[in-house]
Amino acid sequence: MRYEMDKYTLKKKEIVDVMVSLMDEEGLKKVTVKDICKTANISIGSFYHYFESKDSIVEDMYKLMDEFFLVNESKIKSHEMVSEQIIGFVNHFGIYVEKWGYYGNLLIMSSSVKVKNQNHNSDRAVYSILKSIIEEGIANKQFKVSIDVDELVAIIFALMRGHLLEWIKREHDYKVREKMVTHTKYIVGYLCI
Repeated sequence: MRYEMDKYTLKKKEIVDVMVSLMDEEGLKKVTVKDICKTANISIGSFYHYFESKDSIVEDMYKLMDEFFLVNESKIKSHEMVSEQIIGFVNHFGIYVEKWGYYGNLLIMSSSVKVKNQNHNSDRAVYSILKSIIEEGIANKQFKVSIDVDELVAIIFALMRGHLLEWIKREHDYKVREKMVTHTKYIVGYLCI
């Protein structure tokens, strides 16, 4: 059965997409709730129906990423080999963060530094999907070496976050998804059959 987002979540996604688009055009600090509402064609009251504040959008950005991975899980897992599934997972992560844009990722990275571990836990779909891919690969003996599931999940997320930080450092001209996928291929090339 294919997973689909409900209408409430789709509307939140639409508002978040407007905000990250505005941030890429105008910068992080310059975007106001009024700007978001005008561009999304909603009232300020509607905005506060979906979000407590502009700052609370960050939490919803994490939730929307989980929704994106739930919607795309079957596509990511459609590959036969675990190496291809891991690369597909990282590619989808890259697609999503590129869609957020430079300032959206700057916002996410700065908030994750301020609020440690709040949004980086194994209960999130984005983590559980990657973990299930690796567990299935282990069960099907698709790894050349003995690997701890949680350790490999941590390695892959550290690699992806590292590229997000590099994107922030180098700014707009960094090909974040391409770099994530290339370096993931090196890792899975070593670990997987």
